[in-house]
Amino acid sequence: MHAPSLVLELPDHWTGAFEPTVNADGSCAGVAEIFLDGVPRCALVIADQPTWDIAFQRAQSKAVQFVRAWNCSAD
Repeated sequence: MHAPSLVLELPDHWTGAFEPTVNADGSCAGVAEIFLDGVPRCALVIADQPTWDIAFQRAQSKAVQFVRAWNCSAD
């Protein structure tokens, strides 16, 4: 079952959304899309996690890691 997209909290100029899929057993997986000034920069696949909350936390932390790495490489 697809759940509504969830907004990821990212630094200025970055936006992101996590599109989760909740499985029958309650586990959750999905894709986090990350944009810089509206331009797509990355799609992170989040593998099955035991709960929806854990999947969202994983998406949030991986998105922040990606943005930090991108910003470091741009310096």
